[in-house]
Amino acid sequence: MQKKISLLLLFFSLSFYGQNDTISVIKHTDKDIIVNKESKIVYRSMINSLSIEVPYCKSFTARADGLTKSSNNLYNLNPGSGLEVVITIDIVLKNNKKKTEKHVFQIKNIGGFVTTINGRSGLVRFQKSSLKDAIIKIGFEDKNLSFLNKITSFSLKIPGMPSIEVFGNKINQQTYEKILKNASKGDQIIISEIKTTVLEGILKAFLICGINPIVVEIY
Repeated sequence: MQKKISLLLLFFSLSFYGQNDTISVIKHTDKDIIVNKESKIVYRSMINSLSIEVPYCKSFTARADGLTKSSNNLYNLNPGSGLEVVITIDIVLKNNKKKTEKHVFQIKNIGGFVTTINGRSGLVRFQKSSLKDAIIKIGFEDKNLSFLNKITSFSLKIPGMPSIEVFGNKINQQTYEKILKNASKGDQIIISEIKTTVLEGILKAFLICGINPIVVEIY
């Protein structure tokens, strides 16, 4: 019995070691579009910036469908069709032995955007006093994604009044005073036409088409 247990433990040890015996490390880099560094996910319709490091080797090459080298150990991956992409790393070790490793990444679609005011989205209900310095933000529905962006302006519409163009990402004092004076209980204020700066050019079309307005009902 003791011999069987020892053999079983040895089997599990070897199995665990074999599954984790890779020396190459692939991580997402910090860009305007930021993917969780450790995630094995890449996104369609955007350039995924990856860092590939292989410590203690003479040289290595990386290959995959849609993978191009940008500089040093930085690569861009623009995935095509399918549900996954395999990045193959061909390595020459310091002792001149050769080793090949494969890393599987899931391919996902970017999905839509969420617009929030003070952290809330969709049809929200606020008292007028809660709109003082209220912050407008946009983000991805996918929680694995975030991005560095700056909202440059948005449009705010009070019922019965012309639209107000607000610069920046929050309701300024002048706009807040107009809300206090002109909005009544039950009115719905619409925040739309949100403009933002995102340096990832491929996503500009998504941003133009995909930023939803926010409706704020006064109570």
